[in-house]
Amino acid sequence: MGDKDDAPELTRDRMRKARRGRDVLPEPVLAQFRRGPGRPAADNPKVPVSIRLDKDVVDHFKATGEGWQTRINSILREATTDRPPGRKPVKSA
Repeated sequence: MGDKDDAPELTRDRMRKARRGRDVLPEPVLAQFRRGPGRPAADNPKVPVSIRLDKDVVDHFKATGEGWQTRINSILREATTDRPPGRKPVKSA
C-alpha cells in the first residue's frame, strides 16, 4: 500500500481542479444530503430577546433540566394574565 496522505495540503492547483459534489456525485448519494422543509411555522412564534437576570435565578431554572426557558416563559405569562398590558404592578408597603 502507498503512503498517501488522508488529508493532503489544499494548494491553489488542487483548488483549481476541484469540482462541486453536485457535479460529480450520483443522485442517490446527493439525495442523502438534502434537507427537508424543516419545522412548520408556529402559530404564535417566540421572539428572541436579551434579558439580564440574577445568576441565582438562572441557575435555579437551569438546574430543573431541559425546558427551563419554557418554564420561565410560563411563569412570566401567568404573571401577566391578571393585569392589562403596560400596567405596572402595585408595590406593597
